[in-house]
Amino acid sequence: MKKVKIMLLFFSALLLVACIDSSKNDELKAYVSDFENSGFKNKAGQIIVLLDEGIMIDSHVLRGQSDKKSNIDKVLEKENIPLNQQFNKIYKDATIKTDGSKYYITLEENIKLEFEKIGLRIIEDPEGVEYYTQEYSEEN
Repeated sequence: MKKVKIMLLFFSALLLVACIDSSKNDELKAYVSDFENSGFKNKAGQIIVLLDEGIMIDSHVLRGQSDKKSNIDKVLEKENIPLNQQFNKIYKDATIKTDGSKYYITLEENIKLEFEKIGLRIIEDPEGVEYYTQEYSEEN
């Protein structure tokens, strides 16, 4: 009888852990709507946001002051924008696709970005640069 109680306790604990893990995965699911409204902004003031017209990238003249190049810095390099020039462009035919906690953004054929949702209002690019939003997704 004691073995049955121990086994029951073990399986209950296992079930509880599984439920906690799945709810965390649901919280960190990537949605296209995460980029709507205020979009995401990194510490350098670079913004990426989904508008009705397309995806807007905005960057101020604070670029180049960090050791890490953000995804947006790489966009500006491909656009041949000097470090001291402000940049604001709406990519009209851009797309956002999601898979689990990842976002795959295509601005143009040769400009692709990837982010991962690491918190309810935080995403991170492959270089480790974090971007924050002021709003929660409607899906959450």
